[in-house]
Amino acid sequence: MFHELSVQHLELEMQNEELRRAESERETSLARYVELYDAAPVGYCTLVNGVISEGNLTAANLLGLAREGLVGQPMTRFIHAEDQGIYDLCRRRFSETDEAQACELRMVKRDGTLFWAHLLATERRAPPARAGSRPGAPVVTRLVMSDITARRRAEAEKVKLEGLLLQAQKLKTLGVLAGGMAHDFNNLLATMVGNANLASMMVEPDSKVMSYMMAIEKAAMRAAKLTRQMLAYSGQGKYHQGEVDLNLVLRESMLFISDLFPPRVSVDLVLGDRLPYVQGDATQISEIMANLLTNALEAMEPAQQGRLTIRTRAECLDQGDIDRGAWVLPVAPGHFATLEVTDEGAGIAPDILERLFEPFFSTKFTGRGLGLAEVIGIVRNHGGGIHVRSEPGKGSSFKIFLPAMRTPRTIHSRESLPDWRGQGRILVADGEEVERNKVRRMAEELGFTTIEATSGKEAVDIFRRRHRDLALVLLDVSPPMTDGRAALWEIHKINSRIPVVLGSPFEAKEADLPAEVQAGSLRKPYRQAEFRGILQRTLA
Repeated sequence: MFHELSVQHLELEMQNEELRRAESERETSLARYVELYDAAPVGYCTLVNGVISEGNLTAANLLGLAREGLVGQPMTRFIHAEDQGIYDLCRRRFSETDEAQACELRMVKRDGTLFWAHLLATERRAPPARAGSRPGAPVVTRLVMSDITARRRAEAEKVKLEGLLLQAQKLKTLGVLAGGMAHDFNNLLATMVGNANLASMMVEPDSKVMSYMMAIEKAAMRAAKLTRQMLAYSGQGKYHQGEVDLNLVLRESMLFISDLFPPRVSVDLVLGDRLPYVQGDATQISEIMANLLTNALEAMEPAQQGRLTIRTRAECLDQGDIDRGAWVLPVAPGHFATLEVTDEGAGIAPDILERLFEPFFSTKFTGRGLGLAEVIGIVRNHGGGIHVRSEPGKGSSFKIFLPAMRTPRTIHSRESLPDWRGQGRILVADGEEVERNKVRRMAEELGFTTIEATSGKEAVDIFRRRHRDLALVLLDVSPPMTDGRAALWEIHKINSRIPVVLGSPFEAKEADLPAEVQAGSLRKPYRQAEFRGILQRTLA
């Protein structure tokens, strides 16, 4: 009996040892399972009839809950309202096929934060049918949940970059086409204008042929303006580099366009302090402002009322600012002087906004669609960028970024000339009332008075009577002043000592006239700094 008891004791010890080993293995396996389940890089959830019955810590962390708060919650509570249809479709497919189904949708954390998730239904199981079981056994679904917000953001960024690249390629192609056409047309128009001028000198001023020549020259000059806009879009226009103060150019542009503002449109002009200077062509930058202001006023039709805000400021952009912006023409990070024009007009639809800066694209009944195309060409050629915000029915905002100068301004910059004032009377001959009004204001600010003429013939008549009282003549020699060149010769014959300054939008406007009959030239649109400079050089 003692021997049998010893054997049984030994067997019990062996069985206990086996039990302890099995228990240790079970605990190790359980710990490994818990570690794999709870610390998995993806979330696991078990759903019973769509309600969460179990979930790992990763799933709870993804949804911003404790594990205890996760259990008992319907899965639909965490699906974004707009993506509920995606989740329902995935569930229907899963129930119909018993095959794994995947979908990507937005989910909502407890604090309301959204994130993109990839859901994979990996299993569908129902208890086996047996005697006495009730129909409608619960449906058990196991979900694998992954946070794919970073991937979706990267995909969206890739699509955005591809769109920008495509837009840049399209604009480059259009620019090459526009530039080639503009150069050829410019050469043809130069021949037309030159021959029309020569022919007009050989006929009587009152003959019908003269009227035909004037019509030819007027049409050719309008066509020449189109070619300049196309060249500006293609980046092949002529630019005069200098140090430019945006605030000064904006004030001068307002002189030019303020008469176009309807009475019920209020204009807020907000000029930034300590605005950095930019390197560029002041005349071309004034064209940017004129086109943006004209575009904003047209956007406020037909109501002809509302608020128009024009703002300049100094800004510094980092890569994050650029990534978040709605850029038509993106820029690299850096320091900028900016011009922003905001209107309360009808706004721009997204599909129209994509084409707004293409040449010859216009939503207006009238117009050639080259204003904004000229803007993007000038800004691109200055190394700047364009940012546009718009919402249909709520207005638009166009913002121009021009790189700030990295070196200090030169002392002898034309813009930095000290204030100079003179006195005397100036004869202003220009066929456009807006230009005459602009010159009158600029002259009055410098201490001068003006006499205005609307044609070359009227200018000659006034000059013949008043030349002894005149300090200077500003004579436009471009349409609608088609008789400006003939008037110049007559003025020179009457009194050659009175200086005559020619005005024209062309570069070499006085090249075909002897230097002794004119004192200089001003490029239109006129600017206060250039106007003051030529008066000071001529009269001081």
